[in-house]
Amino acid sequence: MRLSSVPPLALCLSLAVGGSAVMAQEDAAAKLLAQAEEGVIYIVAYDKDQKEIGKGSAAVLADKLAVTSYHLVSGAAAVSGFNAKQKKVDVVGIVAVDKSLDLALLQIGGKPKPIPAGGADAIAPAKTIYGLGANESGEIIISEGTVRNQFEAVPGIQVADTSLAVPETFSGAAVLDPAGKLVGLLIVMDSRLRFVVPVAALNALNKTAKPTPWKSWTPDDYRNSFEGAWLAGRLYNWMDDALGAQRNLERVTKAQPGNLEAWTMLASVYDKQRDYSNAVTAYRRVTELDPNRASAFLGLGQILTKLQKGPEGAAALEKALALDPSLKEALFSLGEAYELARDFPKAAGAYERYLAANPANAGQAYQRLGQSLMEANEFEKAAAAFNEALKGNPTDTNLLYRTAQAFERANKFGEAESLYVKLAEANPKDATNYYSMIMRMYDVGNQPAKAVAAARKVIELNPKNEQYLGYLAALLQKDKKDAEAIEVFKEVVAINPAAEQSWFYMGVSYYNLKNYREAAAAFKKNIEVKPDSQLGWLYVGICQMLVKDWNGAVTYLEKAVELQPDSVNALYNLGITYLNLKKRADAVEIVKRLKPLDAAKAAQLQSYIK
Repeated sequence: MRLSSVPPLALCLSLAVGGSAVMAQEDAAAKLLAQAEEGVIYIVAYDKDQKEIGKGSAAVLADKLAVTSYHLVSGAAAVSGFNAKQKKVDVVGIVAVDKSLDLALLQIGGKPKPIPAGGADAIAPAKTIYGLGANESGEIIISEGTVRNQFEAVPGIQVADTSLAVPETFSGAAVLDPAGKLVGLLIVMDSRLRFVVPVAALNALNKTAKPTPWKSWTPDDYRNSFEGAWLAGRLYNWMDDALGAQRNLERVTKAQPGNLEAWTMLASVYDKQRDYSNAVTAYRRVTELDPNRASAFLGLGQILTKLQKGPEGAAALEKALALDPSLKEALFSLGEAYELARDFPKAAGAYERYLAANPANAGQAYQRLGQSLMEANEFEKAAAAFNEALKGNPTDTNLLYRTAQAFERANKFGEAESLYVKLAEANPKDATNYYSMIMRMYDVGNQPAKAVAAARKVIELNPKNEQYLGYLAALLQKDKKDAEAIEVFKEVVAINPAAEQSWFYMGVSYYNLKNYREAAAAFKKNIEVKPDSQLGWLYVGICQMLVKDWNGAVTYLEKAVELQPDSVNALYNLGITYLNLKKRADAVEIVKRLKPLDAAKAAQLQSYIK
């Protein structure tokens, strides 16, 4: 037996089953078309000059009555109709209209077959429907689709958005359920706006009204009318088509400046398009029309905050909360507004109130709270807030860093260090930076031993680095470990013999250890590299004084005074050296130079002169 023969057989069976399903769907649609095509007519509208102004469909609702989209026939001076067999059907005139839903009931001649009405529950999300209407050639065709969403266009009437992919000539097409019952009418206002009006709204049209013949009909430009713009604006807004909604709602607010609902929608549309300037104007108009509408003050405050207008945004948001304290999203926005206004205590208060409501985005709110508390110099509270934020995102590098900074500013160095170490371990390429932060933190916090430990970790990561070796040596010196510092300074100058500061501070460490000859040698290296190092010259001279080499000292001290004539320390020590060299007159001259600089030092030196 050959197993390889099995998969092709299974594939063929699968294809056969799939093909059968497609054929069944096509058969169902074909049956509905044959069953209901006599209930749809193709209509063409003409103006007074017999120029074609529109083509579409109409569904036969009852004997001598068909329903279509009002915009299709509203501007007509005459309308022609054709049935599924392309035979002419008289379209006598308009019986009734519903401009709120773009519906027109037409009187027709002949004996077209009405489509039986179906139930209201057929137009519901996920339900299968069929569109039956005319194509560009006037041929009656059918298309299958599903209901996607519903929207209450007028009180009690929900229109539907569907997946029907049909031409614009389907405006006025019958919408059928799988049993072939009429459940609605498809309206195609333009290529982007198409919806289904339920059969209940069609049946609500006044069927007994006296028809108006075309010769007596006053053409109406429905698309550019208030009613047309109002319907289109709301539907575009529902379908999240911002450009279409804006275009129509602007026409509505121009025609009716007091239309509160239109202004409310328009403000939201502007906001979605980031047209914040117009959104502010629209929201302000809403608050004028309804001073108690909290949602309008919320929208206004949020947009003012986006525009970096913190104080104005905060005022609007406070008003929103005064009107409706349950608007917790207003609290988060209020925190942002107060941050912009640099009122960080109030910002923190807003975020705390927001967090008290247990919001879904607590982590983000805790971060903002932490930032505000940092700015308010509440560092310990900031660290606690950042720690809460970390619970939801424990590996976030930025958040870990902010938390470490807060602990550092709160003088909780141990907690800060543990977070910096965690960051270093998680981000090896940045480890030097994090250990350097630990080093500087302990250095500023006057804990040199711990700063030294961090510095050694930096050196471990960057051996033979002159800069970091210099930091380590300076910290050892600060920790009064001069012998160790000297060895590190030697490493620095071995790498860079021109490192004048390392020579100088090596001399300081030798000086601290009272090894004045080695100190002098290091200071001499300093001035060899940097001849204008006044302190280098001074300390060589002082070291020579301490070993009582007065002749050796005088040259260095005179140079130190030359480099800085107002140096009290250099002048005083030079005066002492002159006295030890029996140069009384020179010492007296030094006293004179010292008096205007430091009278006490001058008097002290004077007391030594006999």
